[in-house]
Amino acid sequence: MVQKVPLVADRLIFSAHFRYFERMSFNFSHCFGLPIASHHLQYMASAFHCVFDDCGSDPVPANQAKVLEMVRKATAANDEPGPSTRPTPASAAGLLTPEQLLFSGELPLKSLHIKASFDRMRRFLADRLKNMQNLQHLTLSVLAQVAGDELPEKAPRWVIEHGTLPSLTWQLFANTNGYELKLPALERYTVDVANDFDLHYLMEYSEQLVELTVWFYFERAMEQTLTRPFPRLRKLLMKRFDKGPLSPEPNTRGDDLAADRFAQSAPLLEDLTIDSSTVAYRIFRAVCLHNAGTLTRLTLSDVIFPRALFMLILELKNLEFLRLEECILEEGSRLRHVDLPKLQQLELINSATCFRLDGGFAHVRRLQYSMDSQLSRLCRHLTMLEELEIVLRTGAPVAEAIREHFRSLALLPCLRTLTINGMKTNTRPWDHCQPMPNVEQLILRRCYLLRGNFALLPKLFPGLKVLMLEGTMIAYRRLPDGVQPVAFLQRRLKGYLPRCSVTLRHCDAEPVSTVLKMEDEVRWRMQLFEQGHMKQIPYGQTEGKKEKKWRKKIWNESMCG
Repeated sequence: MVQKVPLVADRLIFSAHFRYFERMSFNFSHCFGLPIASHHLQYMASAFHCVFDDCGSDPVPANQAKVLEMVRKATAANDEPGPSTRPTPASAAGLLTPEQLLFSGELPLKSLHIKASFDRMRRFLADRLKNMQNLQHLTLSVLAQVAGDELPEKAPRWVIEHGTLPSLTWQLFANTNGYELKLPALERYTVDVANDFDLHYLMEYSEQLVELTVWFYFERAMEQTLTRPFPRLRKLLMKRFDKGPLSPEPNTRGDDLAADRFAQSAPLLEDLTIDSSTVAYRIFRAVCLHNAGTLTRLTLSDVIFPRALFMLILELKNLEFLRLEECILEEGSRLRHVDLPKLQQLELINSATCFRLDGGFAHVRRLQYSMDSQLSRLCRHLTMLEELEIVLRTGAPVAEAIREHFRSLALLPCLRTLTINGMKTNTRPWDHCQPMPNVEQLILRRCYLLRGNFALLPKLFPGLKVLMLEGTMIAYRRLPDGVQPVAFLQRRLKGYLPRCSVTLRHCDAEPVSTVLKMEDEVRWRMQLFEQGHMKQIPYGQTEGKKEKKWRKKIWNESMCG
C-alpha cells in the first residue's frame, strides 16, 4: 500500500491555519463549581489560550447570592466548596466543572488567564496547576474579596507550584494574602509589589529572570530590589505608584551607589521602560552610564527631567528604539544635534520640550509624533523617514499648526506609510496638503472622516496602494434607503480608489450632526449618561489607559509588518 504524501501547498495551508489557531483565545465567563455546557466544552477543548472570568467573584452582593445558590444546588449537600474528587450531581450526570476540565491535563492550553478573588483561586485551583504540562504563560488577576472568602490573616498560604512554567503575571494590586511560589523555570515575571510576600519572591527569583515588569507600591520595595543582582535580565519595566504629582527629592550618595550596583548587576539589559519620575531619578543615571553598551530600546513615560539628568541619554550610542510619552524638561531648551547614530524608530507623544527635531535625527526611519509646530522642521531634516504617524489627539489645539505646516509633508522623499491619528472634522488636513505621490499606504486611526473628503484622497495620494481605516467614524449627510452605511461607504471609497486595497477595521458611520456632537467628548459622554447608555462618567483625561494601550498595540502591529 502506497502512503500518500501531502503536497507542499497542502502542508503550507495547514501550517498557516495552525498558526492562526494558535493565536485564538477563548474568553469564558463561568463559575467555579458549576457544570459547563457541552458546546462550551468543545470550544475550550480546542483552545490554545483561555481567559476564564469567575462569576462567583462578582462584587455585586445580589449577583453573588444568585451564583452561590446555583452552586449549592449543583453540588452535593455534604460537599464543601473547592476542588473535590467526591461525586456530585453534576459529575454523576457526566458534566464537568471548569476546574475539573482546566486541570485534567488533557487540554492543549499554552496560556491561561484567570480572574477571581484570591481566596477562590486558592480553594479551587489549589496545587493543581502542575497538571497543565503544556502551560507557557499564567496570568492571575486578583479581584476584590467576596462573600465566603476567608480573611487574609486567617487563610492558609496558597502554594503555586509548576515545574516548567516560564512566565507568570500577577495582577495583585493591593492584595494582602499570603502565598508561596515554587517555579524553578520562571524567566518572565510581572508583579505588583504591594506587600512583603511580593517583595520576597521578586528578590528570590531575581537571578533567573530574563524579563521583569514590576510596579512598586511602597518605597522600601524599590530600595531593596535595587540591592539584588539580575545577571540574566534583558527586559525591564519599572513603575512606582506615586500618590502625589510632586517630583521626588534628589538622590543621596547612597541612593546613587545602590543604583550603580543594580545597573552593573544587569550586564545584559537591552530593553528598559521607566514609568514615573521616582524611578527615573533612581536608576536613569546609572543605566545610562553602566548599560550604554547593551541598551537598544528605551521607553520613558510621565517623567519630569532636570536637564542635566536628561542629557545622559546621549551616552546611549547603541539605542535603536526610543519612546518619550508625557515627558518634559524642568528647565532649559530642547536638546539639539542629538547624536544617536543607530536610532531607527522614535516616538514622541506630548514630549515636545525634550528634543529639537533637527539634522541629528536625519537617519530615523520610523516616527510617531504628536502634532506641534516642529512639523515643518521635521520634514526638512528627517529625509530618511519611511513611516510617519502624526497624533492629532493631543491636549493643545492643532488646527492652526495644520494650516501652517501640513503642506511640508510633501518634502519627505522616502515616505511610504503615513498614519493620521485622532483627526476631527475641524482639524482635517486635506485642505492644506500638497500631493504626495510617494505615499503608498495611508492609515486613518481613530479619526472622524467626512464623506466629502473621499474625492480628495486620489488627488493627494496618486500612488496609493493601501488605505486602512481603524476605529474611524465616517460622517455623511445622506445615504440611499435600505443600505448598510459602512458597507456602502466602503464601496464608495473603492470607487474613488479602484487600484487601491481598502480595509475598514472597527469603523462606524453616523450623520454629520451626530459626529459633530461626538467630537465634543465631554458633552457627548454627558448625553450618553443622561440617556442611560452609560452607568458612570469616566473621570480624568478623554484618552484613558485602555485607549493608549489600544493605540500602542496597533502601532506595534503595523511596525512589525
